[in-house]
Amino acid sequence: MNVLVLGGTRFVGRHIVERLAASGHRTVCFHRGQTTCALPEGVEERRGDRNENLGAISAEQWDAIVDTSGQRPEQLQRSLELRTERYLFVSSVNVYRDLSVAGISEAAPTIEDFDPDDEELSYGGNKAACERLVLERYPREGIVFRPGLIAGRWDGSGRFTYWCERFLRGGRVLAPGLPTRPVQFIDAADLAHFAEHLLSNSISGVFNVAGPAAPTTMERLLRECAQVAAERGAPPATVTWANDEFLSERGVQEWLELPLWLTDPRFAGILEISNAKALAAGLCPRAIAETVRAALDWTKPEGRTNNVGISAEREAELLDAIKHQQR
Repeated sequence: MNVLVLGGTRFVGRHIVERLAASGHRTVCFHRGQTTCALPEGVEERRGDRNENLGAISAEQWDAIVDTSGQRPEQLQRSLELRTERYLFVSSVNVYRDLSVAGISEAAPTIEDFDPDDEELSYGGNKAACERLVLERYPREGIVFRPGLIAGRWDGSGRFTYWCERFLRGGRVLAPGLPTRPVQFIDAADLAHFAEHLLSNSISGVFNVAGPAAPTTMERLLRECAQVAAERGAPPATVTWANDEFLSERGVQEWLELPLWLTDPRFAGILEISNAKALAAGLCPRAIAETVRAALDWTKPEGRTNNVGISAEREAELLDAIKHQQR
């Protein structure tokens, strides 16, 4: 195939470019040049800003376009003018109108009306508007991915990686909520494999791209992180679970200070999205430990470049408070 990737030098796009190139497809990466990386041999680059001018790529005919960078409808209106047989748009589970229930399928209603000044709704609302444009233009050939948390190599967000790195330090580890609480994430490499699989086999549609293949819990994830850390010579770790009330009373930030922890009932189902359709179409999420290893293989030498995760001092303070309560 002759494939154009919009984006392609950061995280998800980088995985997709790597997978397409490894599978023998002619791959062209269109990006602004603000993020540099070593692209696979044979991958062609076109420099430009999709917000201003698509001139560098508008004259060519593509078998498929993979859009990893579209955020707003006006961006999609421009890129959908490009000549292609198929269009794959990477969206988000945040498009769903109601994320309070578990088991949301691709048939669930998405956001249509929203206040553009509402940061929470505008992200999902704009992505939903982008999806509609893609599916109107390509009703039979369009592909929409709705991933939740994406993890693995090149993940600069720190949201999954925090837990991987935390166990490398060992010692007392503060864990949020119930140990049996469901969690979901997808390795970016698995998302990329799925994208190439669908394009190569002319499979279209809307897919919740989430893993693991079988439901898992926060306790299982932390156990896998601990085991991988032990393989790498980390000191022993002891996990202490803190309930929602304890953490909320002390002002601990959901998702940012303790990633994968959410108590807001509006998002009660966001980590229990149905992935049945994607699994049936060929999505193959890898073992949890493989994603943990991939994250650590990248972050250990380069270090984390964000402020996600609770500080060691704050964590120790909270752990001491729990210990005091238990006396």
